Amino acid sequence: MSTAADTTASPPGRSWRNIRQEVSAPAMSRTGRRRQLYAWVKMGAVSTFLAAAAWGTYVVVHSWETDRAVLATAVHSEPVRDIVLITDGVLNQQWVNGTLALPKTASLMALDLPALRDRLLQGGQVRGAVLSRNFPDALVVTVQERTPVARVQVSAGAGSPQQLLVAKDGVVYDGLNYDKQMLATLPWLDGVRLVRHGGSFEPIAGMADVAALLSMAQLQAPNLYRDWLIVSLARLADRDEIVVKAQDIPEIVFTRKRDYFKQIAQLDYVVDAARSLPEPTLQSVNLSLDGQVPVRLTSTPDELQKAVQPSFQLNHSPRKAKRDL
Repeated sequence: MSTAADTTASPPGRSWRNIRQEVSAPAMSRTGRRRQLYAWVKMGAVSTFLAAAAWGTYVVVHSWETDRAVLATAVHSEPVRDIVLITDGVLNQQWVNGTLALPKTASLMALDLPALRDRLLQGGQVRGAVLSRNFPDALVVTVQERTPVARVQVSAGAGSPQQLLVAKDGVVYDGLNYDKQMLATLPWLDGVRLVRHGGSFEPIAGMADVAALLSMAQLQAPNLYRDWLIVSLARLADRDEIVVKAQDIPEIVFTRKRDYFKQIAQLDYVVDAARSLPEPTLQSVNLSLDGQVPVRLTSTPDELQKAVQPSFQLNHSPRKAKRDL
């Protein structure tokens, strides 16, 4: 027997999940479409600007590295009207103008600064140089010069000997604009062999030790230094010795193995002690040994003793003797 509940029951396997629920999205409004289009246009403009900026930077850097003339044409640049020299030495404006030899129409941006720097370093007197552009029309040249510590004489064929200067790093160069009286106080170098390399000479080995000795003597014992005439490097490589010939002492032997200050103090003591003897007295002073200073004299000790012994006669008076008694 069937009931009403049986007639209204849902068929087996069907539920509310099986009901189609498609709902069409509402169409975008006109204001929304405009807002979305504006966002796309803005994003495209920003991307285009960034790409153009990157390309411009690449073009400028590439032009700077490859062709300065093209960059100078693109960027307005005045001709060089002034060269400013900054130096710690004796070189002057005439020297820098003649060394750089810039054309009158040379553009500041078109200058090849590395090549100009090589011109400044070519002579040897300049140790370092920095060139910079000072817009609109000035070139600033800053140089560091070498300081001479000794002189060397070079024979150029059949011509007269040439005087060259030697810096503490061993560089040999033809000095310009130095005071002649200052150069006359520099000792001459001996026992060195100059080797040409291109248009200049190779640096002299061992000059750092020689420069240290000369500087110490000039500062601590100027009375001794001004009498030094020749400094020989003949024994430096084999025996570590620097031999100095002074005005009154033919040979003074220093060693780079011991403190220069102590050796100069010993030399000053020996020279001061020899002043009571007849001049000239000292033939050789060897300061290379630790604890002792061998000295060779021009005369024997007996001859020196006779020379310095006072000569006078004693008059014996009988009356004086009687009073003494």
